Amino acid sequence: MKTKFYLFVTITLLAVTKSFAWGEKGHSLVAEVAFHYLDDKTKATIMSYLDGMNIEDAANWMDAIKTDPKNKYMSPWHYVNFEKGSAVVETSGDNILFVLDKTISELKNRQKLSKDEIKTRILYLFHLIGDLHQPLHVGYASDKGGNNYQLNYKGKGTNLHSFWDSGIIKERNITLQDCLDAKQYSPAELKALQKTDVVAWAVESRSFLDGVYNTGNKVNDGYVDTNSPIIEVQILKAGIRLAGTLESVFKD
Repeated sequence: MKTKFYLFVTITLLAVTKSFAWGEKGHSLVAEVAFHYLDDKTKATIMSYLDGMNIEDAANWMDAIKTDPKNKYMSPWHYVNFEKGSAVVETSGDNILFVLDKTISELKNRQKLSKDEIKTRILYLFHLIGDLHQPLHVGYASDKGGNNYQLNYKGKGTNLHSFWDSGIIKERNITLQDCLDAKQYSPAELKALQKTDVVAWAVESRSFLDGVYNTGNKVNDGYVDTNSPIIEVQILKAGIRLAGTLESVFKD
């Protein structure tokens, strides 16, 4: 009986692990988009530091380690909250904006970092740039970024945050090609898009919140149809910006 119980707990924890941020598929898509846009030299550098880890696992690593209590200190790194109507500003401390800027700075000045320390910071970038493009990761503290906003879709209970993490992606079976085709950018637009500015990225994500909350507790297919293209574009932008950040950091 104990064996069955421990097995149940393990499976439950794994399921919970995959419910954070974009969800496993969403984060994998961000990494795949990034490698579609990344130059060959930077790709080789990144794969050397990942040392056998594939890019999908790299993108999901920060969620995969969440169940270990020793990593609890990282939990606030995945998001930042501002009350409705407040300006988005970067403040020092345990939040996604500060951690991302700090990580980028450390990688640009990596001479004193070990190979493992560089790898860990690359894993931060893979995941947190993805997180920042999910609007509810720049959400409201009052409902914990939509985690306390309960929904029902097709007779099943969920919450707003989880529905944006993975529910819509799963329902519409969003693929890499869907994301790559979601929007076309000129070379000038790509260059502007890749300028590293985590506050601007956060402001952009947060601009979708009115639409995100434009649903009652019972979700209809119209809501999914309206928001799935937004998710595709946000994943595309996250991947493009991850590629740009990696190229900027490792250009030398």
